[in-house]
Amino acid sequence: MSLRVAYVLPGLQNPSGWRSHARGFLNAIRAWVDPVLFVAQQDEAEARRIFPELQVVALPTTQRASLSSLSGLQLLLRCYQHIRRGRYPMVDLVHSLEAYPTGLVGHWLARRLEAPHLLTSHGTYGVIWWEKPLDRWFYQVVLRRSAMICPVSHGTAQRMQACFGAAMKHTTVKPILNGNDYWQRVPRSLALHRSAPAIPTLLSVGDVKPRKGYHVSLRAFAVVKSHLPSARYFIVGRYEPNRYYQQLEGLVHSLGLQDVTFCGAISDEEMSLRYQQASVFVLAPQPEGLQFEGFGLVFLEAGAYGLPVAATRTGGVPEAVLDGETGFLVEADDVDGLARAALRLLTDAALANRLGQANRRRAETLTWERNAAEHLEAYQQVLGRV
Repeated sequence: MSLRVAYVLPGLQNPSGWRSHARGFLNAIRAWVDPVLFVAQQDEAEARRIFPELQVVALPTTQRASLSSLSGLQLLLRCYQHIRRGRYPMVDLVHSLEAYPTGLVGHWLARRLEAPHLLTSHGTYGVIWWEKPLDRWFYQVVLRRSAMICPVSHGTAQRMQACFGAAMKHTTVKPILNGNDYWQRVPRSLALHRSAPAIPTLLSVGDVKPRKGYHVSLRAFAVVKSHLPSARYFIVGRYEPNRYYQQLEGLVHSLGLQDVTFCGAISDEEMSLRYQQASVFVLAPQPEGLQFEGFGLVFLEAGAYGLPVAATRTGGVPEAVLDGETGFLVEADDVDGLARAALRLLTDAALANRLGQANRRRAETLTWERNAAEHLEAYQQVLGRV
């Protein structure tokens, strides 16, 4: 008989790493378990659309709340009362798909259902609560009482240990690398037989915010442009006319940069075209206080298209990008190093092809099926079945 597992999801409405993870992981793990999904009320319709065959239970919230604000406190209190009073299907295990406050909701649910609690952490939300005393206290309780913590990378695990090691010392920590299905969406022939674009083209994909390091990659592009005047740079991702975006616009102006395009959020068809037009995938994630890149699924998306990578060595990125094998990694603030890495790949077609093909194989290796199988082992370990 398969396991019945309650999954507490952080968010589904907007395109995000959370939604990609939930869709890929749950579609794979359901081959072995019977999932029951717990989602925020605002995500209920989307959950039923994405997972029409799965049982869905709506809660007042699962992620976007903090005990440190009055509105967040009220929302989480409503959620606690809802769980305490509700009638839910019995499960063997509760698995929260984000560290906190999803993990707090999962902790309450696990106590209500008298089931062990397993916790996934994607990155920033595994540590950022150190800054908020009330949330920090409750988060430490969640960590202490979890049966197992499964960060999406060893880099994420290390950051969590640095902040919350005392609360985690008696809890099993088992990093399980992210999966992807990009390689299934992109024909292998497209990756294997791609040719170098006529125009040297850098591509970044990710929301425009400081943690993605566009202030570094733009400076690196200025160096690239001085060597390859025809080079261009596409930046794909949602942006707002906020201070950071204005800073980037000022940087483009002060550096006299031409051929930089902020594409915004685009369709899947246009995204595919941008990947096919690109020569090198560039992203420079930065540690911004307690914010960091937990893994970087987008590097595997680039791999699906056979693109080599130039990126920064921070957080979980070294587990998504293998330095010297699928791309080149430099230190977080090394503008010249990032530029040199990009230039090597732009000017050495054989090298770019070799690393790009290796990145395709990396994407084909880090599948959701592998990720789900490792989680099944974790479930069996928690339940004493191995």
